[in-house]
Amino acid sequence: MNRLSKLLLRCLFSLLVLSVSFRAAEARSADGRIVVLVLNNLHSQLLPVSTKVNTTTVLFGGLAHAGGVIAQRRASETSPVLLFQTGNAVSGPLWRSFGGEPEFAAMERLGVHAGTLGNHEFNYGTEHLKKALARTSMPVVVSNLSFKDTILGERVRKNAILPAGGLKVGVFGLASPNLFALADVGDFVHVEKDLPEVSRRMIADLRKQEADIVILLSSLSLEENILLGGSVGGIHAILGGASREELHETLFIEGPDGWETILGQAGAYGAFVGRLALAVEGGKTTREKSSWSLLRVTPQTEPDRAVMALAMEYEQKLNEVMLQSIGFFSDPADARSLTVRTREAALGNLITDALRWRFKTDIGIINAGGIRSDRVIPAGSVYRRILDEILPFENEIHIVRLTGRELRQVFEISASALVGRSGDSYDPSVRTHSGGFLQVSGIRVTYALSGEPTLLHPEGSLIRWGNRVRSLTVERNGRWMPVEDYAVYTVAANSWTAGGGDRYFVLRDAPQEKTGFRDIDVLADYIASHPGGRVNLSTDGRIRILFPKSQ
Repeated sequence: MNRLSKLLLRCLFSLLVLSVSFRAAEARSADGRIVVLVLNNLHSQLLPVSTKVNTTTVLFGGLAHAGGVIAQRRASETSPVLLFQTGNAVSGPLWRSFGGEPEFAAMERLGVHAGTLGNHEFNYGTEHLKKALARTSMPVVVSNLSFKDTILGERVRKNAILPAGGLKVGVFGLASPNLFALADVGDFVHVEKDLPEVSRRMIADLRKQEADIVILLSSLSLEENILLGGSVGGIHAILGGASREELHETLFIEGPDGWETILGQAGAYGAFVGRLALAVEGGKTTREKSSWSLLRVTPQTEPDRAVMALAMEYEQKLNEVMLQSIGFFSDPADARSLTVRTREAALGNLITDALRWRFKTDIGIINAGGIRSDRVIPAGSVYRRILDEILPFENEIHIVRLTGRELRQVFEISASALVGRSGDSYDPSVRTHSGGFLQVSGIRVTYALSGEPTLLHPEGSLIRWGNRVRSLTVERNGRWMPVEDYAVYTVAANSWTAGGGDRYFVLRDAPQEKTGFRDIDVLADYIASHPGGRVNLSTDGRIRILFPKSQ
């Protein structure tokens, strides 16, 4: 049984418990057919993505070539065509450096009819977002957010009606109910979390505006999309999602009173353009005449020349920005393996403090093997290329939820990477690699190497637990409190460790959420947030290691 099948079964069970009966608003609506093209999770990727497959470099995606695919489809379709983007259109250094100018100008050029907001649009605050939205006339719809800023509140609409031939298409958008955990929105944004209730209000309002078709532009998880489609009738299609997965088949979700909603996701980075062919009769989707498919984007597709020119212009500007200083290290940064893999390291403190700063989690961790360079970086100006040297893998950050008992187990695994000065027969086949030692923030840990180390099979399963962790305390409301076995703690970790790398099966098996943020971007933003970008590197005793008295 594949992942999607398991997810559908879980959601079906949840719907049997939670489903609220709802009859879609009765309204006369026109019959017809439209085609919707969809861009998901662009993440500021204007040019193709370069990746390695074995020893071969492969290029795919990018908005410039996606624009070529869109132009081809528009020319070949016989039904009216709408083009939507479903949030997280921006992220990373391009978004930070140029405030959305190239991304929104490119979408304007391609004629995007409407879009929504994901968590990345809020990366740099509401003022940054407000300036970006001033660059485009594209309607932006988010139905469950309210803004203190009146200009932003007027710019971001609850819903919109778009003409498509003889049909009226109503669109609304939903941001993640966990937006506060994914982005630093402060108290300037209010998130309404009752998604079914918001959806019912939007459907009713769009029906009053005589919408023939209702489409949700979603920044929710795949599971949330499925649950919503199964509990609310009246949505013809849910397009997009926070995950960067693509759906290759047409997926119908059955809702109340036999209502059917099509679900579509087109991955990320412009690797695909999603295509929804949607036929409606009597106000409902006609299953046999409706379908979802993916249009692959490759460099072989003729790009949109204007978008390509814009992409090349800003690629050059970004290269120049990357050579500029983003901050200043007041102290040398010791990135040597011998330091970061065996003890508390000032550089490890900086990186994990950055994770907690961005995500407001209880704890931040990074595996020492994720910190590279293996040299002492002199004090002085910090350039992006230096951060690339320190964090070359550009791992995505996940938010993991652990009980106190599980947290203790995580640190027992970390302790197995430590080698006593003598008499410790370290065997990497049954212990965590030295790169699995954790640098930390928000937690204080004491290890006693006189204790037994945890032993693990190579694939990550447990042989036996050790007893090297002597104390764990977590900062709560400015006080250091002992970790409680049944309390729940949030942990920001990179995708390698959260996915079970270095045998961290406890993290792999725990509930977690992808943020879409890369570790290097979080660190760059954290450094830039300091006055003058000036960072002091120091240790503070958050990791203590006790060696046997005989040593």
